[in-house]
Amino acid sequence: MQIVDGVCVWWSDEDGWGALRSAEVESEVFAHFADVDMTGYHTLRAGQRVRFEVEPYPRGQDGYFFRAHNVTII
Repeated sequence: MQIVDGVCVWWSDEDGWGALRSAEVESEVFAHFADVDMTGYHTLRAGQRVRFEVEPYPRGQDGYFFRAHNVTII
Protein backbone atom coordinates (compact mmCIF):
# COMPACT_ATOMS: atom_id res chain seq x y z
CA MET A 1 0.00 0.00 0.00
CA GLN A 2 1.06 3.55 -0.70
CA ILE A 3 0.92 6.30 1.96
CA VAL A 4 -0.37 9.63 0.63
CA ASP A 5 -1.52 13.02 1.90
CA GLY A 6 -4.87 14.36 0.85
CA VAL A 7 -8.11 15.99 1.89
CA CYS A 8 -11.55 14.83 2.90
CA VAL A 9 -13.94 15.65 0.04
CA TRP A 10 -17.13 14.82 1.93
CA TRP A 11 -18.21 12.76 4.94
CA SER A 12 -21.51 11.35 6.19
CA ASP A 13 -21.69 10.65 9.92
CA GLU A 14 -25.08 9.02 9.33
CA ASP A 15 -23.65 6.50 6.84
CA GLY A 16 -20.20 6.25 8.45
CA TRP A 17 -18.16 6.84 5.32
CA GLY A 18 -17.00 9.42 2.83
CA ALA A 19 -14.45 10.21 0.15
CA LEU A 20 -10.87 11.41 0.22
CA ARG A 21 -8.78 12.97 -2.55
CA SER A 22 -5.03 12.98 -3.15
CA ALA A 23 -3.00 14.30 -6.07
CA GLU A 24 -1.20 10.94 -6.03
CA VAL A 25 -4.35 8.88 -6.73
CA GLU A 26 -6.22 8.99 -10.03
CA SER A 27 -9.71 9.20 -8.51
CA GLU A 28 -11.45 9.77 -5.18
CA VAL A 29 -10.88 7.20 -2.43
CA PHE A 30 -13.55 5.42 -0.34
CA ALA A 31 -13.02 5.82 3.43
CA HIS A 32 -14.97 3.97 6.14
CA PHE A 33 -15.20 5.21 9.73
CA ALA A 34 -13.50 2.03 10.98
CA ASP A 35 -10.36 3.04 9.04
CA VAL A 36 -10.12 6.49 10.67
CA ASP A 37 -7.39 6.31 13.32
CA MET A 38 -8.59 8.37 16.30
CA THR A 39 -10.03 7.90 19.76
CA GLY A 40 -13.68 8.50 20.42
CA TYR A 41 -16.16 9.07 17.61
CA HIS A 42 -14.54 8.35 14.24
CA THR A 43 -15.47 11.18 11.89
CA LEU A 44 -13.98 13.56 9.36
CA ARG A 45 -15.19 16.83 7.84
CA ALA A 46 -14.92 18.19 4.33
CA GLY A 47 -11.68 20.09 3.77
CA GLN A 48 -9.79 18.35 6.56
CA ARG A 49 -6.21 17.37 5.63
CA VAL A 50 -5.46 13.67 6.09
CA ARG A 51 -2.73 11.08 5.55
CA PHE A 52 -3.76 7.57 4.60
CA GLU A 53 -2.74 4.28 3.05
CA VAL A 54 -4.45 3.65 -0.25
CA GLU A 55 -5.06 0.38 -2.06
CA PRO A 56 -6.81 -0.43 -5.32
CA TYR A 57 -10.32 -1.77 -4.75
CA PRO A 58 -11.01 -3.67 -8.01
CA ARG A 59 -14.58 -4.69 -7.12
CA GLY A 60 -15.39 -1.12 -6.24
CA GLN A 61 -17.48 0.29 -3.41
CA ASP A 62 -20.27 2.72 -4.24
CA GLY A 63 -18.41 3.74 -7.41
CA TYR A 64 -14.97 4.10 -5.79
CA PHE A 65 -12.09 1.96 -7.01
CA PHE A 66 -9.60 2.86 -4.27
CA ARG A 67 -9.97 2.31 -0.52
CA ALA A 68 -8.28 4.13 2.37
CA HIS A 69 -6.78 2.52 5.47
CA ASN A 70 -5.16 4.04 8.58
CA VAL A 71 -6.56 7.52 7.96
CA THR A 72 -5.06 10.15 10.27
CA ILE A 73 -5.71 13.87 10.51
CA ILE A 74 -2.65 16.02 9.78
